This record gives sequence, structure tokens and C-alpha cells, in this order.
Amino acid sequence: MMNKIQAKELYEKMFANYPDVLTVEDATKLLGFKSQTAVIRRVHQHRIRCLKVGRSFMIPKEYLIDYLLDD
Repeated sequence: MMNKIQAKELYEKMFANYPDVLTVEDATKLLGFKSQTAVIRRVHQHRIRCLKVGRSFMIPKEYLIDYLLDD
């Protein structure tokens, strides 16, 4: 069984080719969701932390990894 530190290191390696800050579209692809609505819903539920830039949500890769580790 993998502990949280090992899981975090694995995710960091898996997501190494992605930018440090993701759009909702990028996060949707990375998480394997079918629609961006699923990511936006989790943002509004405060399950995925984000930065709001104008009217857009930007999700640091680190926040997405935190979501995966907590879920």
C-alpha cells in the first residue's frame, strides 16, 4: 500500500509534462472527466482549490494533486 508521500511523488512524476497552473480544460483532461462542469462543480464545492483570474478559474497543479490525495 502506498503512503501519501509516495502517492504525491507519483502524481508529480505523472503530471510533470503539464504546466504548473492548469486551465479547467487541462484539469478535466488530466482527471479523465468527461466534462469541464465536473471540475467547476468541485471548485464551487471547495473540493478543488483554485485561483480566480478575471472570470476564469486557474488550478495550480499542486492543488489538483492535493485534491487527488484527499479524495
